[in-house]
Amino acid sequence: MRILLVYSNQSRELEPAPPVGLSYVASATRAAGHEVKLLDLVFARDLLGELTAGIRAFKPDVVGLSIRNIDNVISQRYDSPLKSLLEQVAVIRANALTPDGQPVPLVLGGPAVSILAEKALTVFGADYAVVGEGETAFPMLLEALEKNASLVKIPGLCYSKEGKPARNQTTLLPAFAQSGMQQWISWKPYQRGGGTWPIQTKRGCPMSCIYCAYPLVEGKHCRLREPGEVVDEIEQVLRDVRPRTFEFVDSTFNVPASHAKRICEEIIRRGVKANFTAMGVNPRDVPADLFPLMKRAGFNSVMITAEAGCDSMLKNYCKGFTMQEVNSCLEHASASGLKSMWFFMLGGPGETMDSCEETIRFVETRLAGRQFFTVFFTGIRILPGTVLARQAIEGGYISADTDFSEGVFYLSPELDEQSVIDRINRAIVRNPCIVHAADGNASKQQHLLYSTLSALGVAPPYWRYIPEMLLFPPLRYLRDRYPSAATAGIAEARERAQAPARD
Repeated sequence: MRILLVYSNQSRELEPAPPVGLSYVASATRAAGHEVKLLDLVFARDLLGELTAGIRAFKPDVVGLSIRNIDNVISQRYDSPLKSLLEQVAVIRANALTPDGQPVPLVLGGPAVSILAEKALTVFGADYAVVGEGETAFPMLLEALEKNASLVKIPGLCYSKEGKPARNQTTLLPAFAQSGMQQWISWKPYQRGGGTWPIQTKRGCPMSCIYCAYPLVEGKHCRLREPGEVVDEIEQVLRDVRPRTFEFVDSTFNVPASHAKRICEEIIRRGVKANFTAMGVNPRDVPADLFPLMKRAGFNSVMITAEAGCDSMLKNYCKGFTMQEVNSCLEHASASGLKSMWFFMLGGPGETMDSCEETIRFVETRLAGRQFFTVFFTGIRILPGTVLARQAIEGGYISADTDFSEGVFYLSPELDEQSVIDRINRAIVRNPCIVHAADGNASKQQHLLYSTLSALGVAPPYWRYIPEMLLFPPLRYLRDRYPSAATAGIAEARERAQAPARD
């Protein structure tokens, strides 16, 4: 069969995100004997036009649409790809046709679909959706469609049964290998945009954070790749593509820390010359030798997901660590010299103005200077299937029939949102290396910084240079005079929260 896989995520919250998950599916589908094309529309200037042209040129028998994000998870600057995705589905339905003029099967996949599950069928009007890993499920679905066979044994498949959405039990793969992404995309546009090459060293997350959907998508058991196999992939991509930086995109790169250290040791042992970063370092397991070892291996930065700066909220979020571990992680990060981006959320269950003050004060005083870059989120996106969603329903914060495909956020009733934003603004004056997520995804200054660094051949991620930009006196003056844009988004967020759910 001729299979067209579409990736259209044009979000620019940090850097462009390449389709690593869809590349796994594309490689598995081709290995099953199908003719596969991955249509990458991340940089499309005329997205619908290029989608139409791609469909008409390839004439697929089945179309798979990967959906990475439900929205940008920012309450005061809410942005959803839903309208664009519905337009894309309409284009697919109108142009991907069988010889007798009927629409070919449309299959949805990707992280957002795994979170929405069978709800995605009605939201997007698709024929099928795959929850979880698609490397096995999607080729099995294609075989079932070819043979007009039963769908009940295809893991994680959502479909219509007797006019109602049905969902098969998800089965996780015991192991996985390379994505083969270099076979499916052109890397140059990503590199110009400051992109990093994604590498998975594990799937699954053993943590129990109340707001997180990772365990729902990848399971709670960590399936670890052998370090030698991971470095084999890095060396292969270096030969094929030579990206400036590799990014380990595990939900928690250092859980367990022993696995992360073995990968760093293998990189050092082989003498691999490359730059690395990690999107998920958890303060729970940061031994004193981890960051120095990462730096020796070639890491230039890390993202650290502390989420709170006080013990009460760490407990409420079920983070699995305390401020003792957060402070230890900070000390080790500071001593290593690695640039680090820290993430904090304000407004979860049990949050008070006093606990907000603890977290903001921690950031304001302890994460100051060019080595640290901090992002605050006020209000937490409620994702279906999470403990937070259950707590919100049981506590009467939202109704049991809430449509989670819309922007649904939790903000503790104990908080005055404007007062929290004002306090963050005061912290920004004292520590300019702080931003509120509502302040905007990519300013003109940031675009200029990124394009300049890319032209100079500097290794990403480029967010590690944002503190220098924020400390630049003219910009610092403007931020002091015109505080966080989050204030402007509060009324809109409240209006959206009070709006009736979409039918």
